[in-house]
Amino acid sequence: METTEILLKIREIQKNADKKFFNQGIFPSYRQNILTRRKIADDNIFFSASILYILDSYTHLYNEKELKIYSDIKKEVTQNFDFYTNKPNRNSFNFWRKENGKHFPNGPVFSKLAKFKLPDDIDTTSLIQLCKKPPYKYALKTKQAIPNHANTVKLKIKNGHKSLQHLKAYSTWFGNNMPIEFDVCVLSNLFLWINEYNFDLNQHDLDSLKLLETTICESLYFKSPFHSSPEYPNASIILYHLARLIAKTNYLNKYRSKLVGDIIKLKNQTKDAFQLLILNSSLSKLGIYTNNANTNELMPNLSNHWWFTAGLLSIYGNSIIQKIAPWSIFHFRFVCPALNLSLLLENKLIAVPNLKTK
Repeated sequence: METTEILLKIREIQKNADKKFFNQGIFPSYRQNILTRRKIADDNIFFSASILYILDSYTHLYNEKELKIYSDIKKEVTQNFDFYTNKPNRNSFNFWRKENGKHFPNGPVFSKLAKFKLPDDIDTTSLIQLCKKPPYKYALKTKQAIPNHANTVKLKIKNGHKSLQHLKAYSTWFGNNMPIEFDVCVLSNLFLWINEYNFDLNQHDLDSLKLLETTICESLYFKSPFHSSPEYPNASIILYHLARLIAKTNYLNKYRSKLVGDIIKLKNQTKDAFQLLILNSSLSKLGIYTNNANTNELMPNLSNHWWFTAGLLSIYGNSIIQKIAPWSIFHFRFVCPALNLSLLLENKLIAVPNLKTK
């Protein structure tokens, strides 16, 4: 499948989204728990922003037809952004719409319980602002609000890797009463945004970078992907986010070689086509070129691979709960076919075929 064909397929998914579940322009995604096996349509803005950010990154490589397809996709996605924010004092965004009953959409239980409503998060906020590219003053409001929700400011983290709990790093969540949670992928996306606006770095920024540095130096994503990234608890996905950050900024450049070594190590241990796609793209971002993904092997199951997780127990600090929190029975796995196609498109655009990894 060539790049134009992939872009057309992404656009087709967007146009044909079931209007009963998804607003016009939203890319369909679904959540599923291994116990119920039920696939539930999930109207969130996170995946649409994630797709658009990937597509935005390669406009310089598109031909005229591809630029037109991309432009149509972007127009329909961006018209939805404001439906997922209601905090102009900090210009932050939420995974789901903020109206009552919009959390865990189409769910028979969680959507009825207010305790499962999520506060705004720095992941969705960073990705949307990277796509939206608002003025500096707009983004600065957000930057000034984030430290209010960092570790030790009001609350102290009680989960994750114990060796990182002393850091005054940023939590994933804006909520005043939401427990602190560290997530390597979320912080990687945050620093893409910080780099975009060239913000001065405060103590919380420096500690957040220290968290990322320690994660790479100690390969914590191999020890426990869940405790490194409760929202993206998969080592391949974590390595992808870190590689993208290093490729686009100078923040962690001195750890490039270490990260390359870890990516190659994991690549040599996996046979899963989707994981290999992500790892190959990660290497390409860091200047190490390998064979393109085996599209024929990947395509039949491409739409089934999850990218994001809602861990129902991830924020709790109780030692017993922390032991069982990584169990998949307590997770909702989120799948977005269009995102997986975007990752395939990215691989086609940046991976150089017929070269062996050094």
